[in-house]
Amino acid sequence: MTTLPEMPCAEFVERVTDHLEGALSIEDEQRLQDHLAACAKCAHYLQQLRDTLELTGELREDDVTPEMRGELRDVFARWRAERS
Repeated sequence: MTTLPEMPCAEFVERVTDHLEGALSIEDEQRLQDHLAACAKCAHYLQQLRDTLELTGELREDDVTPEMRGELRDVFARWRAERS
């Protein structure tokens, strides 16, 4: 049996959307599940995302105005710059 590499929290955060959309490979899904079993903070983060999705419903592209898209791009750009 091959041991899968451990998934750090930063990778979990990067892959959680793919997990929620069912888009992870079998191996990455197993790594994510193993991480969740050992990391209460990431399990809490995932539950917060699920709760948010349940409360807000599905956002469609047509629901976002051009102004909102610009604001989101600006916020994301600032967030990325702060991480660099």
